[in-house]
Amino acid sequence: MLAGKGRTISGMIKKELKKANGNTFFEAERKADNAYIHVNWIGIQSLEMVLLGASQLLHMLRAQPCPAILNSNKELIGPWHDGASFLGSKWALQAKNLGLAYFAHVMAPGVYGQSSFQNFYQFGHQYLQIETFTTDAEAEAWLRS
Repeated sequence: MLAGKGRTISGMIKKELKKANGNTFFEAERKADNAYIHVNWIGIQSLEMVLLGASQLLHMLRAQPCPAILNSNKELIGPWHDGASFLGSKWALQAKNLGLAYFAHVMAPGVYGQSSFQNFYQFGHQYLQIETFTTDAEAEAWLRS
């Protein structure tokens, strides 16, 4: 069973999705100025987890449109191939239709996560301006430029 919850931090809502064992696998926080939504993927991601996280982001975009996402995979472990095609072909189009234009992606440290990103990019760059970075700070600087 996967559970989600939201809590307010300094006036910002932070959404977390957890595995049945209580470990967080997804965090999303809208910045106070709504410049972007900061997303953090944690640990090993199953297809179900990727779909739940993607659905949470679409829900946040429907509730309040936002032009950009900072998508951090720095804590991701392993591949997410199963969700990469869906995210690139279907999710990216839905997100674009909800006002998303920019996607700053912080690469995973491992080759499997990086390979999954390439699969996402193959489809997603048709809908969003996607740039890759090695740190969250670099990604944020690009989004704010």
